[in-house]
Amino acid sequence: MAQIETPEQQVERLSAQVAQLQARLETAPPGTPAGYEPTRASLRLRAFCAALLIAIGVILAPVAVVATWTKTEVTDTGRFVATLSPLVDDPAFQAFLVDQITTVIDDQVNFESIATDLFDGIAQLNLAPRAQAALGLLKQPAIEGARSLVRTATQRLIASDAFANIWEQTLRVSHSQFMAALQGDTSGPLTIGAQGEVGIQLAPLIAAVKSALVSQGFALADRIPEINRTVQVAQSDSLVQARVAYQILDILGFVLPWASLLFLAAGVVVARLKARALIWAGLLLALSMAVLAAGITVGRIIFAGSVSPQYMPRDAALATYEAIVPFITATALAVGTAGVTVAVVAYLAGPFRGAIVVRRLTVDSARSIRSSAERRGGTTGAFGVWLYSVRRYARVAVALVAAAVVVFVRPLTTGVIIGTAVTALVAILLIELLQRPPTEGAAATL
Repeated sequence: MAQIETPEQQVERLSAQVAQLQARLETAPPGTPAGYEPTRASLRLRAFCAALLIAIGVILAPVAVVATWTKTEVTDTGRFVATLSPLVDDPAFQAFLVDQITTVIDDQVNFESIATDLFDGIAQLNLAPRAQAALGLLKQPAIEGARSLVRTATQRLIASDAFANIWEQTLRVSHSQFMAALQGDTSGPLTIGAQGEVGIQLAPLIAAVKSALVSQGFALADRIPEINRTVQVAQSDSLVQARVAYQILDILGFVLPWASLLFLAAGVVVARLKARALIWAGLLLALSMAVLAAGITVGRIIFAGSVSPQYMPRDAALATYEAIVPFITATALAVGTAGVTVAVVAYLAGPFRGAIVVRRLTVDSARSIRSSAERRGGTTGAFGVWLYSVRRYARVAVALVAAAVVVFVRPLTTGVIIGTAVTALVAILLIELLQRPPTEGAAATL
């Protein structure tokens, strides 16, 4: 005995047939008869164009992510400060700052010259021979003691909670000066050198160390002058052309993301089988983001090897790289997640046998649960009828909220992604369960 189809099952079957027919008719030019059959050459040309457009969009996607990230880091002082602020908590970078600050202070104050003048003056007081000999033995320890005091005060300052604000001020000063250099302002203390050197301005840090030494009663600290010194943290020949690159980057950082999206959308529109094209576009987009993430890992090794030890120790260079990459990694993860989500949704909404089975199972299960609840007196009533009328908008709202979480929440972790996906799935199932189709409402009143 043949099984009688329910109205929902009939709708699903007819929808699949309509989708298949529509896919065949999409290749027909406007005004052609319903029986139009496209030639094999036209089908191949259309498939080639769709594949080419999607491929261009996928290739542009990682470039767009990098360009957008670079544009933001270069032009946005707030983002630059937020990216590099965590460096102040890294022990390797703290040691690097201590070495740089104490070296600059030692160069400017010249403890050896001061100690020599002091001990020469004492030696002219006609001291006894033993006192003269003992005085000579005290000179070098005094010099090292002064240097040690400066280093200790610097270490304490950098390790203190108050140093975070000083470090942020330093980053803002350095970024503002770097931006001025990119824009061609040669009057500032920071410029891009002939060999492509870039550095961080130490003036605010040295001023803070001087203040700390003075407060401890170290009289020689008053001799520390106001210093405009930039510590070089990187060097690249490509930075010589940085001013031109800055102008290009400012444009590409805005244009490339939209160009990638438009190419992907155009490829799906041109494709004859749009559901399949959307699936491939989503999966390839996710794959390109995976390649980008792998490139970031490889870039860590390359970056550590490319930074000269005369500018920055390897551990400090790695700490700098680790502070820079989380934003771009999170962006790649978000875009990749969006690609996989689009592919899954396109499959479940498409005319595929497995998708039809899943949709039918979901609809039948929800209807069975609603019927069982109504037999026991439980019903969503007018709310269920209203929810059914706005079910499409409700699903779109859930998708938008989930997308917003993935795009804007930072740091974006695997746990956040899985939690968002599970929450969105539960919300969709609840919409399906709580809605009340009019036919069920009418049947319940009989």
